[in-house]
Amino acid sequence: MWFMNNVANPMVRFILRSPFHKMMSASLLLISYRGRKSGKTFTLPVNYAQAGRTIYIVPAMHEQKTWWRNLRGGAPVTLTLGGKAVGGQALVWEDVPDAMAAALEHYARRYPPAAKMYGIRAGADGTYKREDLLKAARSVVVVKVDVDG
Repeated sequence: MWFMNNVANPMVRFILRSPFHKMMSASLLLISYRGRKSGKTFTLPVNYAQAGRTIYIVPAMHEQKTWWRNLRGGAPVTLTLGGKAVGGQALVWEDVPDAMAAALEHYARRYPPAAKMYGIRAGADGTYKREDLLKAARSVVVVKVDVDG
């Protein structure tokens, strides 16, 4: 964890804010949010899937991370997406199975290894099995960000 917080994340933040962001911004963005207790602003690189003006973030091993808890109940965020800062409203989904299953489908299409990790199988027609999506929705949290404008 020390390496991620003190070496890898700062390097990724630098790249995503630089003219070289294109080598990473297809799969990573920066999310900036205010800590509820500290009031400090934090910025983290995260994987994302985009559906129009909606961004889905599925924190891996969410039970070991605390950042997304600051977004419960809704919170303003700033995303650095494609090298540009955009505002948005974030919401944490923890127990909204149908909406979470739809978000997981977008995420699994973007990151097929995530589908395997969460046990989401594709049918013969290539679509993900609904029962797998709903089962996976019980073991994750989804951060949904509606991008401004």
